[in-house]
Amino acid sequence: MWKKRVLGIGLCLMCMAGCESLGPEANSGDDKDRLGAIEIKINDLVLDYVSCVDGDKTDWKYFTVPYETRIAVTFAFDDPTSGGTLVIRKPTGERMFELTFVKGPRMTQEFDAVPGHYYLEFFCESFKSEYTVEVSIPQ
Repeated sequence: MWKKRVLGIGLCLMCMAGCESLGPEANSGDDKDRLGAIEIKINDLVLDYVSCVDGDKTDWKYFTVPYETRIAVTFAFDDPTSGGTLVIRKPTGERMFELTFVKGPRMTQEFDAVPGHYYLEFFCESFKSEYTVEVSIPQ
């Protein structure tokens, strides 16, 4: 009797291992971390997608500040229930701001910047969502 139980448990464990769900970054591509960040140009509107469901939980972008100036990062997630979050990072990778999107048209974060590459880390906590982002120099 106990041999049948052990065999049954072993078979269940093997089935569970074979039916493993997608990992959070299984389909992220190169932009899943800072080293693979994709460049965006100042004043260009960028549309992209993150998905906890499809294994693309995180996207990284970067932009280049050519001279000391004020920068505005404006973004929105189409689905506010996704827990969509943007982390703005200094050229060293240090966190400057962490902004979780709430229902509404868009959010903007302004800050003073020195020349260098700044990084944008987008991720979702659940579900999936398209997002838009624009980096600009406010007038």
